[in-house]
Amino acid sequence: MLNKFKNTQAYIHNYSEHLVKLLKIEIGRNRTRKYSSGTYNSPIDTTGKLRESIEAIQKMQKDSFSSQIMMNDYGVVVDQGRAIGAEPPYQDIVDWVKRKRIRIRDTKGRFVTADEYRLAKLTNNIRRKIGREGTQPTGFIQDAIDQSIEKLNKLGAAVGEDVMLNLNDILVKAGYIKKGEEYTIQSNK
Repeated sequence: MLNKFKNTQAYIHNYSEHLVKLLKIEIGRNRTRKYSSGTYNSPIDTTGKLRESIEAIQKMQKDSFSSQIMMNDYGVVVDQGRAIGAEPPYQDIVDWVKRKRIRIRDTKGRFVTADEYRLAKLTNNIRRKIGREGTQPTGFIQDAIDQSIEKLNKLGAAVGEDVMLNLNDILVKAGYIKKGEEYTIQSNK
């Protein structure tokens, strides 16, 4: 019977793809975040890695189908922020510093080679600061959902169309017997 719900399945697939597009747009939009070191108004994903990781994954099983939106784990932290006292994982910051190609300066302000010692020192300083101050939420996921909610509200029409096309099968599977144009509940006497 699952194959008879093509309208619903297609609608959910299209909605998921639409939401992926909106998420990618929201990541690229400037967002204001305030910290003790200043106010920043810039896009969330300056390296493009988070944007590239967002995808809709469709799963089909015998009697069901689903659609999931996937992204790199840190996307949720970027969206919701990080609480004060919670330091990010060491390797995540090392990877971020390398992706951003951050250049390290010495105490006199001169650029120096980013050897393992200096990279570790910079990484630990960043982790401690994030632990001390936390990170501000960006809310990009909720913003994308808010923009797509009108489209999601129209899902009922696709479901209703599929139900009407499959009403006979649904009632029979629920235990009704069709006699002419009428359905009666099957009794176990």
